[in-house]
Amino acid sequence: MRTGVEAESRRPDDADFLTNVVFMMESVKVMLTRNLWVDQILTTRSQATIKSTSPTCLSILLSHFTSDTNESGSNWVGFSWPDDSIPTSLGFYSESIEMDQASTETTRGESRGRKWIIDVPMRGFQGGYYPKLLSLYTHLGLPVVPVKYTFSFSSSQSTYFIHSGASGASMPSLPSEAFTGPFRLTRALMKLFGIALCYLLLIALSFAAWHDFLPPSLSSTTLTVREFTINLSSFLSHPIRIPVIGLYPWTPLGNVFENFMGTIVLPLFSAVGTMTAADVWAMPVRLLLEYVHTTLGTSHYHLADGFSSADVARLLAAPVKDQGPDYVRLKTEVVGLEYALGGGVRIKLRPAEDLETTAEETLRVEKVVLATQASVSGRLLRNLDKSLKHWGEEKERRRIGKMVQGLQTVKYRETIVVNHTDTSILPPLADRRDINLYFPLEPCSLPEIHSFPSSPYFKPASDSTYAMATQIIYQKSSDGQPVLQTTNPLISIGSKRVLSVSKLERALAISNPHETLPLLQSHSLNALIYLAGSYVYPGIPLLEGCVGSAKDVVKSILEGERYHIETELGESPDMWDKKKHGRKIEPVGGIDWEVGRGGLIMRAWRWRGNTERTWS
Repeated sequence: MRTGVEAESRRPDDADFLTNVVFMMESVKVMLTRNLWVDQILTTRSQATIKSTSPTCLSILLSHFTSDTNESGSNWVGFSWPDDSIPTSLGFYSESIEMDQASTETTRGESRGRKWIIDVPMRGFQGGYYPKLLSLYTHLGLPVVPVKYTFSFSSSQSTYFIHSGASGASMPSLPSEAFTGPFRLTRALMKLFGIALCYLLLIALSFAAWHDFLPPSLSSTTLTVREFTINLSSFLSHPIRIPVIGLYPWTPLGNVFENFMGTIVLPLFSAVGTMTAADVWAMPVRLLLEYVHTTLGTSHYHLADGFSSADVARLLAAPVKDQGPDYVRLKTEVVGLEYALGGGVRIKLRPAEDLETTAEETLRVEKVVLATQASVSGRLLRNLDKSLKHWGEEKERRRIGKMVQGLQTVKYRETIVVNHTDTSILPPLADRRDINLYFPLEPCSLPEIHSFPSSPYFKPASDSTYAMATQIIYQKSSDGQPVLQTTNPLISIGSKRVLSVSKLERALAISNPHETLPLLQSHSLNALIYLAGSYVYPGIPLLEGCVGSAKDVVKSILEGERYHIETELGESPDMWDKKKHGRKIEPVGGIDWEVGRGGLIMRAWRWRGNTERTWS
């Protein structure tokens, strides 16, 4: 593969200009130049921020497609990894693919020779909302372990709720404070009954939303969680009209539901999506109801002991590495994109460790997949837009302009993740669970636990408050103490017990996905730019969105490849359209994407008549 000045001196139509893919048909040889660049992380010049560089979006495994024998008797020889594939290059700002900068490596137990990699953030996920991720892990041969996480919910006053896991199907537990007196026990039991009632109501509403049966007052696609809570609480406060006197008697159900949303649902989804309280209230309620419906009755999963995100990255990048050393570039900064005359994109590169150098290398490719923050993608695409304008490529420029417009609506929140051993931030021992949520129900000035220097933390302030989530990560060996991973700490953590501090950026749920998501798609078989990432996919921006959007990108690229091959062989678009229905298209990446959907019962529960993908 030629790059830099040598590559630029080549003519676009030179067959040796880029790495070629050869497709064979009976007595026909077609040579096409197809090269993809997947840009995972670019620098933001922020020394205070450690960005996770695990290539979670690199599930861009280009599968082969085959066909049944066509009318002329010819058979396709499809392309698959690594021999006959579309050559794909990977670019990383970090110095390693396997070990991302935010993860922590510590000693397991007393033996200093046994290392333990702690993912940052933890890669735990719930089955119903992550079918594509489960399918991908199964395809890669990565063992996943089902686990029924337990949760505690605490405020600055006390622990007020215990969730025993199994989607609420397990035996309920009460906070330890409930057993300190008969009045407190009665109050705790009444609160537990109210939460159970509201949870059943939420399940029913999520089922109705999934099948578009919600009443008009709750069915708007732009209805926020706050508006949903206000509307439903108002109805529950006066649910029945007495016909004779025409009055609506008051019931406490409205207050109970409002309290349930503010003390249980709000901190839980603040932790799930790494959002502030204001972000959760402003999120479209359809996303929340969809999450409740799809995760009902499912277990959480995490990689088996001895496996981490490093193994995921290694397995995903292996086919690219097998192409040769030039296809994976580490410690490389992408400084710009320009349109290449004759088609394709010129990528301007420079070494990441030498920020003072002005020397740049140029790599010319035909397609670029941007799998990085929306703000970085937007900046690169604005530069590309100027180049397209210069060369008069208005059609591609309009596509890029729509992408930039969509990227501008994506918002991020800073996230702090601290790995430590400071148990002083946990609730009392009797109330500690696998995941411990702390949410100040009323903004207040929290006392400093430590007088000596501490790690960074967020001070609670009105609706900008996060839910602090602390997961207790136990070692398999009995001689090692557990590690605590706290996301968005609201309380100072003693620096002497801190193992690592990472600052990340997490995308927020798009407020109007019906309008925004179509802007982020390529919508063309000839597109130069594709976007992959959690924010490009419907739903709450999580790891499933990375896999799903990457799958969609590959599917789009493969469809474009097949179209170009058939048209270059002299087939008209009409003929191609007629014949494509008879062709057998292998699953993207050669992956059985149905595996992660679960058994018959779970598939039946998640079946829906409306197949629009705005919410799932």
